[in-house]
Amino acid sequence: MKHEASGERRKRYDEAARRAASFVKQEYPHLAGIMIQGSVARREPGPFSDIDIIAVTHQRRKPAEFSFFEGDIYVPVGFRTVAELEKEFKDPMQFFWARGSAKSSTRILYDPQGVLAKIMRRGKHIEPSHHILEKCLWDMYHHTIEYSGKLRNGWSQRDEYMTRYAARIIAQSSETAVTALNDMSVISENYVWHQVLKAKKKPRHFRTDYTVALGIVGTSDTSKVFKSAMRLCRETLRLIRDEFEKRARHKQFRELLAEPLEKHGL
Repeated sequence: MKHEASGERRKRYDEAARRAASFVKQEYPHLAGIMIQGSVARREPGPFSDIDIIAVTHQRRKPAEFSFFEGDIYVPVGFRTVAELEKEFKDPMQFFWARGSAKSSTRILYDPQGVLAKIMRRGKHIEPSHHILEKCLWDMYHHTIEYSGKLRNGWSQRDEYMTRYAARIIAQSSETAVTALNDMSVISENYVWHQVLKAKKKPRHFRTDYTVALGIVGTSDTSKVFKSAMRLCRETLRLIRDEFEKRARHKQFRELLAEPLEKHGL
């Protein structure tokens, strides 16, 4: 298995995915459909990939998630309703991931009535509504301010865990803001940091600060993490304000954007 060629591995995983889907269909014969997500769906499995199966049901009450092994390959099985699948494209925090999944990270294995194909086809080309964009940016703006306070508390109390944890949350909030502002379709958690680093609209020092705050670039010097995260806070907030201040419709968000960053210790 160690020297397995990528083509051989892809074929082995494809066959295992079909067998796994057949097993799930046999256990739950009234499903609306079955799909797989992740690296196997993209046909780029690694030597330790699992097969992420999503079983979709019309019923509101879903079976409990479970997992099994197909040979030596781990197969987790999750359940979603058709309504939940459709709702992902209306949820500000899931939209960009759902659209990315529809474009390249989902493969349908069973779809007797074409329900899943219809949802995925529509999801590939859907544009974020103003509500989705504003709600996402509003949440990230507030979240960044909140965790800037936790970051400063952790640093002032010499709490390395809190400092690094807050820095990571700040990096993830900045990541989400960059994703929304650039109208990106997130492929997977394995690719998202590659995608945002290439974005046109991003904080000035994003390449350095995001990677250090998130922990992609490791350092034993917590002061570097703190400084990078603080700068990332300021630059992310300014980016959101500069790009969206004139488009914000909600009164509370407009008022928040109008407040000087110094008011929040930034």
